[in-house]
Amino acid sequence: MSAEPLGAPGPEAPVAVPRSGAHPDVYGRSRGALGDPSPLACTVAMAAMTIVDGGAGLDGIQRWLTPDVRELLARQHSLARRAGRAGSAPRVLRARTCRVSRDAAEVSVVAQVGGHAHAIAMRLEDWSGRWIVTVLEIG
Repeated sequence: MSAEPLGAPGPEAPVAVPRSGAHPDVYGRSRGALGDPSPLACTVAMAAMTIVDGGAGLDGIQRWLTPDVRELLARQHSLARRAGRAGSAPRVLRARTCRVSRDAAEVSVVAQVGGHAHAIAMRLEDWSGRWIVTVLEIG
């Protein structure tokens, strides 16, 4: 009697290769590429502009940010609050998405806050089956 489970492939059996376009997740399951990151990028851009302008905190978007990006936004929020800014509602004028690889996309957003337009650049990466903002630059 062997220690192998019943029906386990032997050494001569071929190893299963994931279908084309599939990518294993942290549990070894195969999954397809993530969808369009543009809606998430626009949401994060509007929230980031509100935060940088002294508005609401990071609670609403922190699950989509890396710790580095979260720390950067928290610092900018603190500086805006000290300067006495209260935050105003931003509006996304335009967003362009470029899929640089299967697991990464770069998005440029033009947002308007008050009478000023701001350029926002971000990189989103696939982390365990969801989009995460790994780089965020606000101009």
